[in-house]
Amino acid sequence: MFQIENMLSKTELESLIQGCRKGDRYAQNRVYRSFYAWAHSICQRYNKDSESTQECVQDGFFKVFTKIDKYGGDLSFEAWLKKIMVNTCIDRYRASLHDTPTVELKEAVDETVVSETRINANADYLLYMVRKLPPAYQATFNLYAIEGYGYQEIADMLGVNIGTVKSNLHKARLMLKELLTNRTKVDVYGK
Repeated sequence: MFQIENMLSKTELESLIQGCRKGDRYAQNRVYRSFYAWAHSICQRYNKDSESTQECVQDGFFKVFTKIDKYGGDLSFEAWLKKIMVNTCIDRYRASLHDTPTVELKEAVDETVVSETRINANADYLLYMVRKLPPAYQATFNLYAIEGYGYQEIADMLGVNIGTVKSNLHKARLMLKELLTNRTKVDVYGK
């Protein structure tokens, strides 16, 4: 699990949240700096390149600071911030659907369990491989496998039917298995 840098005490975080509610730039800056790397790692899972990731992070923090009055404390601040970042990425994905031609996918008839491939890969490499998936597969895989949402929740978030979610998840798993199984010994980062 990603460690939040500059971990704030609960008292300090509550004080900063109150400052953010008052529009205090210092409080906003502290929250931004404290949670930036963590928010970036969340948004990175949903975007193909660093520019898109950065735009999602900036849009997400804008939403955090403009909607801070809606934060009621029923969730931890970290969970609330994460939800905003994920939703910002999903909103960006949905907006991109209007820019690209779409193809209707067939409903998955049977979701087979993909056998575990034993690979000694680090988290950066796995993230790199997930980012190679087409946007629909990447979003679906992240929401299901990483964020833990159910099929219907994902369908509602992405604005597609549940069959498309199942199909996209199945195809994402197959593509990842293929990518991971056929990886070469060449350093994919070009080093």
